[in-house]
Amino acid sequence: MSDSAVILTNLTKEFRELRAVDTLNLEIAEGEIFALVGPNGAGKTTTIKMILGIFAPTMGEIQVLGWSIPKERNKIKRDIGYLAQQRALYESLTTRENIEFFAGIKGMLKDDIKEKTDELIQVLDLVEYEKVRAVNLSGGTQQRCALACACVNNPRLLLLDEATVGLDPILRKEVWKYLRDFNKKVKGAIIITTHFLDEADYADRVGFMRGAKMIALDAPAVLKKQTSSITMEEVFLKLAAEET
Repeated sequence: MSDSAVILTNLTKEFRELRAVDTLNLEIAEGEIFALVGPNGAGKTTTIKMILGIFAPTMGEIQVLGWSIPKERNKIKRDIGYLAQQRALYESLTTRENIEFFAGIKGMLKDDIKEKTDELIQVLDLVEYEKVRAVNLSGGTQQRCALACACVNNPRLLLLDEATVGLDPILRKEVWKYLRDFNKKVKGAIIITTHFLDEADYADRVGFMRGAKMIALDAPAVLKKQTSSITMEEVFLKLAAEET
């Protein structure tokens, strides 16, 4: 795969006697939307944190945007957007102020900050909340605000850990529509973890993780055909049954 945004080679992470990620090999192209799917404890978040350089791998190699991680993690800071499971919003700041603050951290120019913030507030349905402090927002609205903060600098690599948690089905679809539009505009890579199996259909490729291992990897349509399934939930259940 040419022009790869992320290359993981024999990636393994152990915490004492627990192997959280086991010999993961994965290549994600620039411009690709990749969904990392699986139950809690499968290794999804640990994988994301190793890509970011937050966790150092026990074994294996990580290359992100051409840089070796975690050694060269400082080289990629302005080219990455990250939404963690635990939302990192400043409670005393309003929705608009949070987005503008994160834009400033990423080194954006003043005029660009206003233009991009205005766009995100509209697209993510945050207009009525833009002057509301984060502490007073509902969980779902906080999630949309955090997503805006992650996307504000048009990152070449966007890492979203359970980005649609706390959102109703309609908003989840709207978020995915935004991500696809964002992807077409920026032409960067998006890696999103989710335990909502129906969301896997929105991705270009899906990686199913279970028990720290990648048990299947391909386009949603291909995985459905291979397993004679109609839904992605059915795909996962059949794959999981094969592993037991």
